[in-house]
Amino acid sequence: MVNKRRGRPRAGEADGRERILIAAQELFAARGYDRTTLRAVAARAGCDPALIAYHFGSKKGLFGQVMTLALSPTAVLERSLSGDPDTLVTRLLTLVTQAWEHPDAAIPLGRLVEAAMSDEEVLRSFREYIDREIMARLVEFFGGPHATERATAVLTLVIGTIFARYVVRVPAIAQQPADQYLAALAPVSRAATHSRVGPAARRPR
Repeated sequence: MVNKRRGRPRAGEADGRERILIAAQELFAARGYDRTTLRAVAARAGCDPALIAYHFGSKKGLFGQVMTLALSPTAVLERSLSGDPDTLVTRLLTLVTQAWEHPDAAIPLGRLVEAAMSDEEVLRSFREYIDREIMARLVEFFGGPHATERATAVLTLVIGTIFARYVVRVPAIAQQPADQYLAALAPVSRAATHSRVGPAARRPR
């Protein structure tokens, strides 16, 4: 969100937001959160540090935006929503693993997640983003009386996959080939988005 209290950027600096985000993503991934300064980001982006304050308010605000763009959860989700709701989680997990399996993405993404986990304020902002933009979108997509339960199951599987395979790197999970790992998740993936999921559902006798 733009911080209007800082005043407007000078002429010629309106495009600085994208340069700042690119520079910040590179520095946060390379140095981590604590060792990245706004002055260093501004130097790499070729702008005045005041422009960062104008666009992002603080280092925490900047980091939250970088996390959102780097992980791109909304973009991945929207690509997954086209198709049968009962196979949504399979499409979603496939796209998530493809993103994290890429060697140029896995290390910086992991560092960004670790940095977010180390700061409660940043983590709270990211949690709010996931709840507002991802969870709510899944509930809207499923609709019906069990939409929240289905969305909960999907989001739990996706977050669990990211942490178990790519952040914590549990050996038995992380060392499996991606296609084998996705195949192992297939039964629970189908169950997660089944239309009768939910505590009120009852199988016919």
